[in-house]
Amino acid sequence: MPAFVLLGLVALAGCGREGGDAAPAPPAPAQAESAPAHEAEAFDRSWLGVLPCADCDGIQTRLQLRADADGARYLLEETYLGGEGNQQFLQEGEWREETVQINGAPAVVYRLDPDGPARWFWLQPDGALEMLEAEGRPAVDGVLYRLQRL
Repeated sequence: MPAFVLLGLVALAGCGREGGDAAPAPPAPAQAESAPAHEAEAFDRSWLGVLPCADCDGIQTRLQLRADADGARYLLEETYLGGEGNQQFLQEGEWREETVQINGAPAVVYRLDPDGPARWFWLQPDGALEMLEAEGRPAVDGVLYRLQRL
């Protein structure tokens, strides 16, 4: 889907908060997992949400993952809200689906720029994504950094 079509999509999103005192263990690679779903067929999914921000009103975040015979590519749009005008940043690159262990259970994560300083997103049972901290760990501050599926 061309980027201008992606920019034309309008959706509502929010962020949630859940408690949790114990620091979760970092994910560990799972054993003998099947091939990622996007390798079997074309894959095109999008998520949107407003993520918490320490020095702004929030970060409107839109993530599109696409995969086909030519490879797996992503487009990440982040708009910092409030302050002296909105600041928008676009990032593109490769992504990979991985199955890891989070809190002792297998979990599907999408890893952006897997060969560099990666950003991780954990696929939730309801189809939403939760952004993970460095090294693919869930946030320990109890705040959920969620993007809703479009």
